[in-house]
Amino acid sequence: MFILWSLFEKNTFAHPVESVIDIGGHFNTMSDTGQSYFPDGDADTYQIEYYDAKTVVREQKRSGNINLNPYQGCWHDCVYCDGKAENYHMHEDFGTRIKVKQNSPELLEAYLKKKGLIPINRKHTGTLLDFSEDMKQDIENEPDFTVCIGGGVCDVYQPAEKEVKMTRRLLQMAVDYNIPVFILTKNKLILRDLDLLVKINETSKATVAMSVAFDSDDIQKIFEPNASSTTERFETLATLADAGIHTGIWAMPLIPWIADTDENMEAVFRRAKEAGVEWMLAGGLTLKPGRQKDAFMRTIEKHYPELLDKYLALYGNNNKWGIPDIPVAKSLGLVDSHDKGKKLAKKYGMVAQGWFGDGKW
Repeated sequence: MFILWSLFEKNTFAHPVESVIDIGGHFNTMSDTGQSYFPDGDADTYQIEYYDAKTVVREQKRSGNINLNPYQGCWHDCVYCDGKAENYHMHEDFGTRIKVKQNSPELLEAYLKKKGLIPINRKHTGTLLDFSEDMKQDIENEPDFTVCIGGGVCDVYQPAEKEVKMTRRLLQMAVDYNIPVFILTKNKLILRDLDLLVKINETSKATVAMSVAFDSDDIQKIFEPNASSTTERFETLATLADAGIHTGIWAMPLIPWIADTDENMEAVFRRAKEAGVEWMLAGGLTLKPGRQKDAFMRTIEKHYPELLDKYLALYGNNNKWGIPDIPVAKSLGLVDSHDKGKKLAKKYGMVAQGWFGDGKW
């Protein structure tokens, strides 16, 4: 569910960027209303807009963890991004207009206080504990949940974060309240906050996962043009592991015939082991009918025209969840990438783990 919000023109800024997603091919790049997904044809800048959200915390019923994301929109603008699907109710200029929930830290703190937690690691807690250091040391402040910052849609370390520093503020909140955190990202900018991740890991647990599906930087840039390269991500994971941070990889989406090949998957898992990664999670590609599927097919038509008919057949069922046509997949000789991933994780001595590296699915 997404929250209604209002824009403040004074808090809108334009930023130059180095490269943009290639929307080439012959598929329609216009919305049903005739508006371009890149308004005014300007894909060389992105805008940051600030607003106050009504809520930012979402509880996961099965795991007990909580999710929050201070961003709507993502300049990484990955070709296959699920966030482009209409059911997410994201704005059409998803990749060039970044909306920031500027009150995210305050909303998180209100949630934590409602849970009865105290900012035990803050110099001034705002409680009677400030008058007794002994009492402060005796307090047990160990939440039974993990704060998952970000997720598969809207990267919390996209370029806007360099200026906004909203993710850093949320991490500081985790330090103050002694809360374990999980972060998923495609960007090396996370190393800016290594100091806070180390602090969290000293008293609780910090886990960082990076999404890595391609061995080749050149192929990766076709589908993830504005994210850190595959090489940079493995270097980032190695640095995090060396600092004692728990690390994992979401090897997804393993795009059929391109990323789910034996050669590509073997290389990704081998490099993960070399980078000190503890756990892996592999998965395939979902394409929901509409904007997400159209954007992906345009890219395939431009860069892999020989595969276009296969993709049109594989996702011709227009499943509302983007799940490929299983009988077609079998007839085309595709093998379950999740199962392949589990076997490769075992081969390289890593755990085939759940979503958040904690065994919880």
